[in-house]
Amino acid sequence: MNINVNKQGDSCDIKIEGVIKSVSDSQAIKDALNSCGDIKTVNIDIVDSFSITSSVIGFLLKKRQGDNVALTIKVNDARIYELFQSLNLVEVLNVKKV
Repeated sequence: MNINVNKQGDSCDIKIEGVIKSVSDSQAIKDALNSCGDIKTVNIDIVDSFSITSSVIGFLLKKRQGDNVALTIKVNDARIYELFQSLNLVEVLNVKKV
């Protein structure tokens, strides 16, 4: 898995390439989100993965609801979009199927 973080002004873009499957992958995503600092707009592009760990979902919810970060999550795989949909998180986390 490869993660690129790009901070531009008041937003932070995170691009995740590869499959999210391990504890170390989850920690890398959390570290990437934390590297955005106090930025309140975060755009996440999940390019290749068809899955996401529950700890990442929980962390995204904490960022959105606890830290009041405006998230946009773009996913390329229908399975991961359907997962967010079945958890009723499409609107909460602003998930887009691309």
